[in-house]
Amino acid sequence: MGPNKPKNDSQILRQCEVIVKNVLPPTWRITTTYEPLRTSGSVDALFIVTSPSGEQVTYVVEAKRQSTTRNLLNAVEQVNRYLENGRVEGRALIATRYLSPRSREVLRDLGASYVDTTGNVRLRSDSPGLFIELQGAIKDPWPDDTPLRSIGGRGAGRAMRALIDSRPPYGVRELSAKTNVPAATLSRVIDLLEKDALLERDKDGGVSKVNWMGAIRRWSEDYELRKSNTVETYLEPRGIESLLPRLSEAKSRYAITSSLAAKWFEPIAPTRTAIIYVDNSAEFASELGLRSAVSGSNVTLAEPYDRVVFERTMIFNELIVASPSQIAVDLMTGSGREPTEGEELLLWMERNQDAWRS
Repeated sequence: MGPNKPKNDSQILRQCEVIVKNVLPPTWRITTTYEPLRTSGSVDALFIVTSPSGEQVTYVVEAKRQSTTRNLLNAVEQVNRYLENGRVEGRALIATRYLSPRSREVLRDLGASYVDTTGNVRLRSDSPGLFIELQGAIKDPWPDDTPLRSIGGRGAGRAMRALIDSRPPYGVRELSAKTNVPAATLSRVIDLLEKDALLERDKDGGVSKVNWMGAIRRWSEDYELRKSNTVETYLEPRGIESLLPRLSEAKSRYAITSSLAAKWFEPIAPTRTAIIYVDNSAEFASELGLRSAVSGSNVTLAEPYDRVVFERTMIFNELIVASPSQIAVDLMTGSGREPTEGEELLLWMERNQDAWRS
């Protein structure tokens, strides 16, 4: 059984204090002052950590029940203003009920320590020397009742592809007409990405900037190739290379994704498996002469979450390959070496944006 959901900032602070106390080395100790100053620009607590030699570091703590990335950025700014006023020397520490991988990444980049009530912890100090980093929950155990909680579904996935594949600036209705994604769906996804500090809007509400690389990583937290699509496994007994000539002559619609597709963008180790989006797995397998296989398979046919996987495709050696953004998110939710291949593909995409962003 996991921790109980904290109901307010006070419960967050006390649960996080206990977690910090438990992760510190046995000879270290923590003392806490709550609400050190009830004035404008104040913070919620001071965690004073003392080493065995008597050296101390003060963590200036700001608690946030709503842990969107935007809220956390504001919290770090508040702590930094408090430190700049010279009221105390210390380091910023953000305490909250749950921190997503994206939020933890942002806080690390800002040099802030953090702790959440599920056990995600990062404590850093130069004097006294201290570094602790532990992983707690990787999914929010208490998702809020917000208009959009996940971008793993069909409509949200189509909206993500539109926002990632299109270069800003653009208005919501303009992008809706261009990509055939309902404006309401786009707006909900835009709201979520803005809260995660992955997107910026102009004064008229249009999109002025998208952190497309961060957006793909955020998408991979909710979407998963083998769960978000309907997949069936097959065997090509002569290996993948013998499949490719028949695939290039296929009459049915398809798009290659994952490791087999990535090799055309970034040189990687040879792959012995293929993952292919198709409209109908059974019909496509019959056309290509694939055998159904529960174990020992080397071909996965995926009936997609949305037809967008067949849009903005590319052709290499007479083979149809999915869009790099789709391949990247598919790789990042895979197993084995696939997430590493996904990161390598992101680097290619960064160097070659003209090749895949409209």
